[in-house]
Amino acid sequence: MSGEETFRTETPLVGGRVELRAYGLDDAEALIEIIRAGEGFLPPNFPKELDAELLAWWLTEGVHQPRRYGLAAHFAVIDRESGAFCGTIGLFRVDWSQLTCEVGYGMRPGLRGRGYATDALRLVAEWALRECGLHRVELRAATSNIASIRVAEKAGFLREGRARGAERGPGGTNHDQFVFSMLEADLDRRDADRREVAPPELVGIGVGPGDPELVTAKAVRILREADVVLVPVMALDEEGRAESVVQAYTGKAERVVFALNDRGGVTEKRAAAWDGAAERVVRAFEEGARRVVFATIGDPNVYSTFTYLAQTVRERMPAVAVRTVPGITAMQDLAARSGTVLVEGSESLELVPLAKGTDGLDAALETGNTVVAYKFGSVAPAVVEALKDAGRLEDAVYGARLGLEGEEIRPAHELTGPVPYLSTLIIPGRRTSRGGKL
Repeated sequence: MSGEETFRTETPLVGGRVELRAYGLDDAEALIEIIRAGEGFLPPNFPKELDAELLAWWLTEGVHQPRRYGLAAHFAVIDRESGAFCGTIGLFRVDWSQLTCEVGYGMRPGLRGRGYATDALRLVAEWALRECGLHRVELRAATSNIASIRVAEKAGFLREGRARGAERGPGGTNHDQFVFSMLEADLDRRDADRREVAPPELVGIGVGPGDPELVTAKAVRILREADVVLVPVMALDEEGRAESVVQAYTGKAERVVFALNDRGGVTEKRAAAWDGAAERVVRAFEEGARRVVFATIGDPNVYSTFTYLAQTVRERMPAVAVRTVPGITAMQDLAARSGTVLVEGSESLELVPLAKGTDGLDAALETGNTVVAYKFGSVAPAVVEALKDAGRLEDAVYGARLGLEGEEIRPAHELTGPVPYLSTLIIPGRRTSRGGKL
């Protein structure tokens, strides 16, 4: 049987928790309930009015006709255990000359977020590529539809880019869509990865100071391929800085609470947050995840919360592989935005965290080399005084909220009041001539 003949044959598909089958008269009751509830997710040629005769025709003829001609295939998504009607999924815009198609899906509102759409999407895409001989399955999702984006990524589709103004909205305004695709080669790579049975992997990814354009290509790829992406926040109802960057590339960001503003060493609140985040990582691995990503601002190996998370996960699951993807640090971003050279010639660079006070700053300033101060918001007036006493205030540059709304970059001698906790200060080395430090 050829691929196109397979496509036209109404054979049920079974996998995960779902069965995908052709529509029939037995679905009438569920569809009537859906119509009355105003749940608008059914195939585009579904009757717009609740008419018994028209609904019966659609269930016996209308929904099946496009498939008989090889133009589209619409499936009812059924829960294998309960037999409940969960939603619909379909292949359309089928082009047999190019071996391509598009896929679309919709689940009943009360059943969303339970994995039915992901199972159905994996199943129908694999059938289209391996059984029907299609080369490419394309998926489009509105850039604002975070749930649909997460389904696409969890199912293994790769995001290719943004189609500007590609979707006409109800209000007559065109909106952007993200374009995803899957090829059979993607399935082959997935299967090869599973055969290798590599240990589960926890990856700390640096997403830079806050500007999404400063995230590396490798970080973007891993964020999109990950099974779970965690982002640290101070409260579950507040968006974190790392999360805002991650959302530019994937909708998979899941919040975990960290005591980011806690001071005074290993407090009870901090330890509880590390344990809670580690428990979420371990649970993800126990549920089948192979790669869990933790996104952190800056770099995961420079004053990052990832350090404590990784240590805690290793204690609980020694077999987990831990690795990191570097990110651009705040001092690099501030140097670029302010036109400040960090180091040259034989100069060294000293990075001084000042969250606990100014101890160590005076000694660093005496060297004459470049000094970078992090997290000095609570002691800003004392820092300014120390720079003044050392004769290094005039060259120093201050920055906060780099690349974000409300960005501040200015000479340190202009600081007169409190500054944000996550502030950066660069005091460049003393230089008197070109090449003088060589």
